[in-house]
Order: sequence, then structure tokens, then C-alpha cells
Amino acid sequence: MFHKYAFLSTVAVLSLLTSCANIDIQAERVPVNIDFIYKIMTNFIPQKCVYSYIGKTAFISEKNTNNIHIFKDGKQINTIGGLGFSATNFTKLTDIALSPDGNLLALDSFQKKIKKFDTRGKFITEFDLKGFIEPILFAVAIDETFYIYDNAAKEIVITRTFEDSDKYTFGKFQLRSPQKIKLGKKQITIYDKFSDSTILFGILGQFQTEEPGNIQWDKQNQYILKDYFIYHPRTNSKFAINQYKWKDMTIDDFVILISDQETWIGKIGYSNVTE
Repeated sequence: MFHKYAFLSTVAVLSLLTSCANIDIQAERVPVNIDFIYKIMTNFIPQKCVYSYIGKTAFISEKNTNNIHIFKDGKQINTIGGLGFSATNFTKLTDIALSPDGNLLALDSFQKKIKKFDTRGKFITEFDLKGFIEPILFAVAIDETFYIYDNAAKEIVITRTFEDSDKYTFGKFQLRSPQKIKLGKKQITIYDKFSDSTILFGILGQFQTEEPGNIQWDKQNQYILKDYFIYHPRTNSKFAINQYKWKDMTIDDFVILISDQETWIGKIGYSNVTE
């Protein structure tokens, strides 16, 4: 059940406009390859990677630390973070994401702040997460709407201003150990590590379905992350075959794969089906 506030009507309108803009039937497309533009070997264990095409910059958070490593054109240019309470430090770094303008957003769960940095790691500003108890994951939409998972409340909060009058929640107790939140045009995709399943919600937070495995969708295609490759069930194809075990996958404008040793960033190539 949702806890709705005035903000809900705004989201509903945005959802309707998005749906109307996507009424046109698109030709069916199938993947033929993934062109990896960067394969970054690391001397640390990656936790998560986000890629900004604007500056050709990859931000990679380091597992079990408060460090974020910055790579431009595949080469490391900076490391930011570290333990501390200053604007450029973190006490408990738990997630990273891209802002709509292509800069970096980083969530400090202990300080209850989302901090913003430019593509070279310079601090820009921060947002106080008022009313949150244990925020650990987040995503942000193109209109700067934030989707934040509060681990204490076991629910996702949607807000644009972080004010109590501008929030509503969903997913309470439907998620046990979510690992990432991905926002699409019509749905929210959440991978739950505890159950090893992917849960889909509508853009307003209504539950749709739950499927086994770490799954992503792109251009009407489903991709499943296996230990050493990405599997495309409709064509029985395997992509990104690697000697190292893949730990996580994100498919959006770019494909991002991480193992304990490296991070791959690429684009899916498609071929139209003309049957």
C-alpha cells in the first residue's frame, strides 16, 4: 500500500506523458554483439561502476571502503573519498549514481547525505536526507526525482525535494536485500541479492512481477547475468564471455559488467528482424 502525498500527482502526469511518447510500435531487434570500449583492470575489488558519456568518465566505488576511483578514457585520473566527515570524505559509502547532468552522486548512509562531484572529483554540493533512518541505495530520474531505499523501513521513498510533504513510499517488506535500483521509462528494476531474483515495479511503485536471477531489459530484450557471461534467452546467445566470474551487470545506455578483477563498459549492437 502506498503512502501518497501531493508529489504523486506530478509523478502520475510524468508517467502518462512518457507512456504516450512511447506508443509507436518499434521493430523487433535482437542483439548481435557487445562492443566493449573499455576493459579496466583494477588493483582493488569494484563494488559498482557508473559511466558518464559526457566526459567519457567511469566512476568505480571500491568494495568495503569509502573510496571512489575515477577513470577517463579508461585511465585512472583520481581517487576521492576516504574515511572522514569533510565534504569530500565518507563515513559509510553505500551507493553511487549519475546525476542527470552526467556528474557523480554518492550516498553516505551514516551521514544521511547524497554528495555531488564533477567528472574530475571536485565537490559541488550535497543533499540532506531528512527523515531517513538508514538510506543505502538510490537512483535518480532525468527530472531529478530520487528513489531511495531505506533499509530500516524496508521501503523505497520517492521524492524531489526531500521534504515530508513531497514523498511517497512503496515496496515495504517486498525487498529483503536489494543490491541496485534501475529506473526505466515504464518500470523500476530491482535486483534482490538475498533471493537472487529481479523484482519489477511500475513507475509509480506498483508491484508487477518477480523473476529468478539477475536480469536486465533493453529494447524489449531480456538479459540474464550468469557466472561467466550474459545470456540472451530468446536467441540462446552468450555475450561477454570472461575467465573471471561476473559479480554484477547494468544495462542502460551502456553495458557495465564488474568482476573482482576488472570492469567492462560497452554498447549492445542490434539487428532488426524483418520476418
